[in-house]
Amino acid sequence: MQPEKPDRTFGCRVARLGAVRGARMANKRSHRGRPVWPVRYVYFPWEEKKRRLKREVERAREARQRDENRIRRFEEVQRRKRNWINFTEIAEEYSERDGPVAPEKAAAERERACAMLEHDLLARNFEENGRSQVLFLFPGFTDRRMTPQRLQDAIDYNYDNRCGRSYLENCWITRNRYERWREWHNLGELPPRFRPQKSQNVSRANSSNETATTKALATAGDETAATKALASHLRIVRQLTRAEAQSWLRARGFNLSDRGFQSRVWPRAREQAGLEAKARAGRKRKSSRITR
Repeated sequence: MQPEKPDRTFGCRVARLGAVRGARMANKRSHRGRPVWPVRYVYFPWEEKKRRLKREVERAREARQRDENRIRRFEEVQRRKRNWINFTEIAEEYSERDGPVAPEKAAAERERACAMLEHDLLARNFEENGRSQVLFLFPGFTDRRMTPQRLQDAIDYNYDNRCGRSYLENCWITRNRYERWREWHNLGELPPRFRPQKSQNVSRANSSNETATTKALATAGDETAATKALASHLRIVRQLTRAEAQSWLRARGFNLSDRGFQSRVWPRAREQAGLEAKARAGRKRKSSRITR
């Protein structure tokens, strides 16, 4: 009687179920500690709006900072050149035209000068060929001209809570127009504070000339000392090449320019050593004897 064969179908089914269960357990272990949501970009409209607003605020802040730096540089230049004069300086000079006064009177005189400038601007006295010649510099404003209509709107609607005084404080006119304005109001000649500062330019030019002269004298002295040293060395080593001579000088602390060495130091040193200013072309002969 033959032995009964084993049920292989049941064994294969058990093995397959065990393999599936093991794969599931391994998959669970490999995903432990991972986020439930898949790693991908999720679009939220409200977050995009916040990011866009943040970028716009940052760009506006950077643009304002650039304008402030540009205006500050312009003011520093005009303090020296005086091509443009600010309305605030005009009002200060008007309050000090008769010498030092009390603070209350000085403030009243400044206000009077601002009123005079405001009246002339609104009357279009600062226009030429229908175009305003008053420069307006303020961070964030792209229109650099102060027109009568713009100033009138600032006064009527009180944009700055000062009836337009902040707008006047940032206005500029040329020095020629300021001189003409002084003639209109019989204020005399242009004060010295509004004239170009030539003394500073002259002093800067003199200082630069002195620096250049000192540098030239120092260079000439270095070249003279280098020439004497190289001449004494050429009396000993007469077959010295130009490259070797330049390296020898650098090793002894003479920092000469290539042009100065080639055109002045090298030919003069050869002449002082009793050699020709310009060596003969061709390969130099080798000699084991040192000529003294």
